[in-house]
Amino acid sequence: MIGAREDLPDAEVSTAIDANVAPATQATRELSPARRWPRLRVLRFPIAIALCSTVVTFAFGFCAYLVIENVMPPEGWLGIWNRWDATHYLDLAQSGYTADASDEQRFMIVFFPLYPHLIYLAHFLIPDWHVAAVVLSNVCCIGAFCYCFLLTEKEFGRRAAKVAVFYFSIFPTAYFLHIGYSESLFLVLTIGAFYYARLGRWLPCALLGMLATGSRISGLAIMLPLAFEYLHQKNFRWRQIRWDGAFLSLIPLGLLAYLYLNYHYFGDPLKFLEFQREHWYRSLSSPWPALQSGWKDLMRDDPIERVMQHGAQLAAFAIGTIGLVAAAFRLRPCYTIYLAVSWVLIFCDSFTLCSPRYLLTLFPLFMLLGQWRRRVFAHYSIAFLCLLFYALNATQFVRGWWAH
Repeated sequence: MIGAREDLPDAEVSTAIDANVAPATQATRELSPARRWPRLRVLRFPIAIALCSTVVTFAFGFCAYLVIENVMPPEGWLGIWNRWDATHYLDLAQSGYTADASDEQRFMIVFFPLYPHLIYLAHFLIPDWHVAAVVLSNVCCIGAFCYCFLLTEKEFGRRAAKVAVFYFSIFPTAYFLHIGYSESLFLVLTIGAFYYARLGRWLPCALLGMLATGSRISGLAIMLPLAFEYLHQKNFRWRQIRWDGAFLSLIPLGLLAYLYLNYHYFGDPLKFLEFQREHWYRSLSSPWPALQSGWKDLMRDDPIERVMQHGAQLAAFAIGTIGLVAAAFRLRPCYTIYLAVSWVLIFCDSFTLCSPRYLLTLFPLFMLLGQWRRRVFAHYSIAFLCLLFYALNATQFVRGWWAH
């Protein structure tokens, strides 16, 4: 019976099952330890996918390094993943921020504080700093997959939820969920906030949203859609608004804490914007100059940059734009608003080199892909393409090359 109804939302499945359960059986079931946590059985699939993708990613990366470099990695099988921003997060976890003008560490203020602070806390249990960061990221990855599964199941049924999580795990830049980057932390907080918003549980929604805005600048994208969802559930009638709406005012506190951090060290709450512009060459800009530059470089640059940099940026723009348009017709308005604001934050930037990685945080894209399960040819073609580029990007990353 459950299998026959697995496309139904949870509430309908529960009603259909409970209506056919005898009182005695119902009482026995309620006393069963396995039934006390029914969600654990439901979440076996996303947990298994998260664990399997972690093992496969690290095993493949190590094998790819051995085959291509033809030497054992001097950093060890895990050290080959400690590259680029991962080293900055570890430095922040160990040394913290500084305002010393002679120290390059001062530029690290552009990284939000939540992830390095959690690495610092994890270090009390795990002595090795890098291992602590990897464990933290993979725990958050499990949580992100679980929330993605639950949210998609609520909207489109269990089969769509399984497909969405599968695409989530094989997205070409999804290996960042397993290493010392903040993507998995941001995703578990963001998707969790939307999940509790859809349940009408505004306190956990606001608390997760508050942490999300303290983890990445892209946390700004969740405030407007969550407020819209609250009003949507109240039918946009002011008389139906209750005191629980005040919880949403907690969400910006994470960002305000980060701004205070800038003020504490530099006397300027917006100092990070100056460093983003002068040291990291990032500023608010129309997407067209970056697109035009990427297209020109695609025609004349070295082959490796054509694929790994310029081609990837143009592909990310196309995927993000098509997904945004499709969401307007296929998804609930709050998800479309989230995609729209995120699109602005990602592509209205003078530096779009990291856009393929940032695209990973747009979880409604995977909810869209979850609805393609009946289009078998498209499903397998997209999955195969994702896996190939996942392998390509991971191989380049472990070798120390730029891979988003």
